[in-house]
Amino acid sequence: MSGKIRIGFLLALICIAQHTFAQTWADTLDNYAREKYLPASNYKWRWTHAALLNTMIKQYKLAQPEQQQKYLAYIKKAMDKTYTVANGKTPNSVASGTGLAFLYKVTGELKYKTKAEKIYSDYLKIRRTPEGCVSHLMLFTELWDDTVFMVGEFLLAMYDATGEEKYLDEFMKQFRIHREKLQNKDYGLWVHGWDNDNKIHCTFCSQMHWANKESRKSSEIWGRGNGWIIVTLSDALETIPTNNIYWNELAGYLKEMLIQLPELQNKTTGHWFQLPVRNLDGDNWMESSCTAMFAYGINAALRMGIVSGSAYTNSIDLAYTGLRTHSIIPTGKNYLTTQNVCIGTCIGNKAYYFKRASTKGKPYGIGMFIQFGHRYDLDKLQRL
Repeated sequence: MSGKIRIGFLLALICIAQHTFAQTWADTLDNYAREKYLPASNYKWRWTHAALLNTMIKQYKLAQPEQQQKYLAYIKKAMDKTYTVANGKTPNSVASGTGLAFLYKVTGELKYKTKAEKIYSDYLKIRRTPEGCVSHLMLFTELWDDTVFMVGEFLLAMYDATGEEKYLDEFMKQFRIHREKLQNKDYGLWVHGWDNDNKIHCTFCSQMHWANKESRKSSEIWGRGNGWIIVTLSDALETIPTNNIYWNELAGYLKEMLIQLPELQNKTTGHWFQLPVRNLDGDNWMESSCTAMFAYGINAALRMGIVSGSAYTNSIDLAYTGLRTHSIIPTGKNYLTTQNVCIGTCIGNKAYYFKRASTKGKPYGIGMFIQFGHRYDLDKLQRL
């Protein structure tokens, strides 16, 4: 093949690929999320909406310049609408602050920095363990997987927007202590919770007596809980320069969480389970939000050279196809939505997680599908 023909062929291939990717399920879910499911005018200062806001920020960063405006407009409208009620009094309320930090970096408008710094000030007053680790709850001191994402993404966004090391140092402090308290060393994954108080109490949805009296840990490794951690680790490694003193440490943490995931994945559906390490339990069920999150992390680790090999590439291929086949369904005339998404979940035993309802949609379901699907499509194009 001559040089001119080869170049023409490659250009045609890229054009075909770009046209194909413009029609992917991730793009259709993105349109549904912004236009129908959660328009910016309906945004509320809550963690569920923050999960989708996080997706719109990433979509902006990955978009071509001519496409970035629609994401910037979405984020700005959502943050302006909730500006007066924005606060960081709990980890879940901190999560939306990511949008303010992002807007300060992109627009340079000081009002966003001022409010983001107020959220950080609120965050510093949240209940903590003696070591300084942030409690997920206001009335009791408990460490949850979920907190790593809710506060971690905000701290990373503040570091990215300001360059101030204090935000990165705080991120590392929170991650290290959470890992120390929650990690199951047999799998590299984390149990859902740890109880600092060692007292009998529950929240509106946790199961009574969930903490082991000796270890203070909960008993189960929950899928989406670990997904929150894996996504946050992946994003930290994308945010922090590779020559930063923390980068290799975080890369090691991500690798230890991914190493057993291909083996735990269902090879027929491409999904991981509600309780991933109980993959042979007949009462377990495929859970799509953690599947998108795990695949997002594996894809990121492959891209950054943290893991390699066919076990991992096959795993994300299976997840991509499996999500499209089993967990994406039409809604309305021109849109798609998600299914097999576990509803909001607190802490309990095995039976508790198995009995949690599976539903359609949810901002964290739609958002994480988009994040994995879009990045997978772009990386696959790069590999052509």
